[in-house]
Amino acid sequence: MIKFVVAVACYALAATFTNTSLLYADEKALAAPPDNKETQEAKPPAATPPSATEPPPATAAPTGLLMSALGKAGIAEPLNKVGINLYGYVEGGYFRDFSAPSIHDGPTFIGYDSFKNTAILDKISLNVERTVDPTKKQFDVGFRVEGIYGADAAFIHSNGMGDTQTGRNQWDPLQAYVDVTFPDMPVRLRVGKWIELAGFEQFSANIYGAFGDPSRALYSYSYQFLYAEPGTQTGALGTYVLNPQWTFDAGFTRGWNQSLRDANGVLDFLGRVTFTPSDKTSIIFVMTEGPEFPAGVGRKLPSGDSRDWWTALDLAITQKITDKLSLGLGFDYVETPHIPGLTGGAKQWGGVADYVSYAFDPHFTLNTRLEWYEDAANGFSTGAPVSANYYEATVGVAIKPFPKDKILCCLLFRPEVRYDYSDRSVFNSGDHNQFTFSVDAILTF
Repeated sequence: MIKFVVAVACYALAATFTNTSLLYADEKALAAPPDNKETQEAKPPAATPPSATEPPPATAAPTGLLMSALGKAGIAEPLNKVGINLYGYVEGGYFRDFSAPSIHDGPTFIGYDSFKNTAILDKISLNVERTVDPTKKQFDVGFRVEGIYGADAAFIHSNGMGDTQTGRNQWDPLQAYVDVTFPDMPVRLRVGKWIELAGFEQFSANIYGAFGDPSRALYSYSYQFLYAEPGTQTGALGTYVLNPQWTFDAGFTRGWNQSLRDANGVLDFLGRVTFTPSDKTSIIFVMTEGPEFPAGVGRKLPSGDSRDWWTALDLAITQKITDKLSLGLGFDYVETPHIPGLTGGAKQWGGVADYVSYAFDPHFTLNTRLEWYEDAANGFSTGAPVSANYYEATVGVAIKPFPKDKILCCLLFRPEVRYDYSDRSVFNSGDHNQFTFSVDAILTF
């Protein structure tokens, strides 16, 4: 079944490239190119999906609460002169699993939240950043350091960094990298640790818009994000900006969720192609190749497998239909010739998710996700005891109560309802079904 979906996705990708190329040929006289040619690495065009995106450039006027407060204290001006920006957000939420009356009942399979039926501090994120633009073709040095604290940190630790902590709320150095650009070349070199490049969804909360800015429009995570993609990667990545439509990335990493330690000691290949034919369409293809077992963290990992290389393919397409309506497609496929401890030959897992977002007005944006996910690896990816197919439908609303207030405009609520179904009895108490409600609040600063 997964191989059939791969073939369909490849056909869809080819068709999309053809159609969007024609679209761009018709529209390029009317549609201006994106403001920032570095595509995702600064403020993306409205149609760019949330794949390793980053906040607006540090050289822009400070609009965050933190920089505004520093400005009143007379501290922001010297930071602005050298292009340094400080920002972050606080996220807390509540998750209700109607099939699990106890906090410790489970599993849920739908997110990092192991603390069901209770309120949690998801995370506090603090960033210090200086962005660089390779299209300027000049020598420059930038960086980003992001630290988080909260319940989510326990699920994003990379191997060798913070993986011995215990308790509900933990800390994690989520990102830490240096960027260098070069004279006479539209090239950037990144060295360090970053949020993974694959996927329609990202670990960070949606702190700028309800859809198409950096991160997630919904509070809960997709199966693809949780089980078919790495959380973070550490290594070296080169970026080449061919023109406003095409950007290419290639490099090497220590593997899925590996940083100061590497479970198998072999480097991965990481590549990405970004095609933005207009400010309404974005297509991103990501590939990783390398041995990943085990992909976990901690000092008690099983022996590393350096022979059986995983092939991971990711496709994210976003089409902005109108100023209010945006459509998205996320696809993931992972295959490995063998997994230690499992009988049989090659194993596969992956899925497809469809996203729709409609902004009624500055206060309310409706976000939906329909997803199919298959674990054909004896439950290896999900942690279930058997191979299974999963289906989920999620409907949420992004609410900004005070979009025009100078301070409260930074407040966002995201209530949602979600229904999950599996063809095997993997949910709580042997159920095939799971119905949940969740809501979070985000304050950016």
